[in-house]
Amino acid sequence: MCGRYTVTRQESLIQDLEAVLDASLSGDGPQNEWWKPRFNVAPTQPAPVVTLRDGVRTLEMMRWGLIPFWGTKPGVKSPLMINARVESLDAKQVFRDALARKRCLVPADGFFEWRKGGKVPTPMYIHPGTHRFVAFAGLWARAKTDSGREVLSFTIVTGPPNELVKPIHDRMPVVLDRAAWPAWLDPSLDGEGARALLEVPPVDDWRVDEVSTWVNKADHDDPSCIVPVVPEQTSLF
Repeated sequence: MCGRYTVTRQESLIQDLEAVLDASLSGDGPQNEWWKPRFNVAPTQPAPVVTLRDGVRTLEMMRWGLIPFWGTKPGVKSPLMINARVESLDAKQVFRDALARKRCLVPADGFFEWRKGGKVPTPMYIHPGTHRFVAFAGLWARAKTDSGREVLSFTIVTGPPNELVKPIHDRMPVVLDRAAWPAWLDPSLDGEGARALLEVPPVDDWRVDEVSTWVNKADHDDPSCIVPVVPEQTSLF
């Protein structure tokens, strides 16, 4: 699964996202407190995604954890759908419908997984060596509360790990090839065609760093979350 990730570019986050993803910011973006570098994006929090609105790539905030249209009804408890397994996208209608009609790009520059072993799992930060932006394959949904408030939410598609991630975890986010971004957002591409874009990401220049357990708490969101742990050196004297 993918339970935490980062969007850490700090020069000018919104401008960087717009430039790299060729997207325009939605109208209410700059006033949102979440438009800032994120070192530990956690489920249920707002995070930036890119959708295609009237033929234009739009950068907007959505809640991480897909809420289907019926998920806001009184007495209905919607499951926390932060991930959608690529192998079973047809198993749930909400995923099947989103794959056909509501696909999005989820900007990121790394994600976390926890390596098992010992008393406490070890957090590992997996990221491109250059900390460049990539795009996870995402699906989104629109729901409305009884009061009429619109709730936009998304999930990250996960698949089998590549050779870098395999020793750590048996799942990883599907990182879309940049050449596939236009097709993934294109509403004329049906679900079957979209599924064909969901390949195991190559290792390329990605790397893995062990980081502090500081990242384990969802309310910790600062550069300390991604600082590599330097093994203690043993003196020979």
